[in-house]
Amino acid sequence: MNDTPPKNKSGLILRVVSALVMLPIAIFIILQGGIIYSLFVALLTVLILYEWNGICEGKAFNAAFVFQSILSLMLIHAFYNGQYLTPYAYLAPAALLVVSCLYYKIKLHFALMGLAYALLPAASLLWLRQYSDQGGWIVLWLMIIVWSMDTGAYFAGKNIGGPKMAPGISPNKTWAGLIGGTVVAVIMGLITAFYFNFDYDWMALAAAAAILAIWSQIGDLAESAVKRHFNVKDSGTIIPGHGGIMDRVDGIVFAAPAVALSLYFFEFWSVA
Repeated sequence: MNDTPPKNKSGLILRVVSALVMLPIAIFIILQGGIIYSLFVALLTVLILYEWNGICEGKAFNAAFVFQSILSLMLIHAFYNGQYLTPYAYLAPAALLVVSCLYYKIKLHFALMGLAYALLPAASLLWLRQYSDQGGWIVLWLMIIVWSMDTGAYFAGKNIGGPKMAPGISPNKTWAGLIGGTVVAVIMGLITAFYFNFDYDWMALAAAAAILAIWSQIGDLAESAVKRHFNVKDSGTIIPGHGGIMDRVDGIVFAAPAVALSLYFFEFWSVA
């Protein structure tokens, strides 16, 4: 999430308009699934890598980005075909990524961190969509939790204020925002779970929504820490009023793997 709140009414209107345009498109793609959904996830992955390199290296389009993107697209293609653990042919672009970082004096650890930052949520979102007949609704539920957390935290923090959560990382985030956002996320999580006809215990759903909401805020803070380390305000400018792609999906980057792992182990222990 973009750390800087709109300075005037026009800035807030721009942010709202952008959200109103993006939301129905995102919802349609999530529920549509198939190749459209996979291409959408692939596009987001490449854009995240592009912005990551821009933040960490000061130059978004470089050798590391090229090989990161090639490796990511190959893996996403495998994920789309259900081959989640198939390592074939990936060693070549992975080796080229390492070599290019060494040759062009690009920080290898940041390149590998960027790859993990983009690929883990991508793999999780693809797996969740194919998890069951309700896969699309599960992904949408996850998105609603994160969006509700962001919205609730913004308005609670702005209207209540109070002690800062992490002023050295994100000076605009408050404990009131965290609590308010979590409450909104839990309420929306329960309402949408009922509407989506989820067959899970309501207390478990409420707890899961609260944990995911807080975890998404940790993702938000993690992205803020990276930007602050490199003295960057926004990850990009592609989304009017919101900044870059990373500014918009930072919570999902952390929340999606958490949901995927939870469902995977739940399924594993249910069978065991």
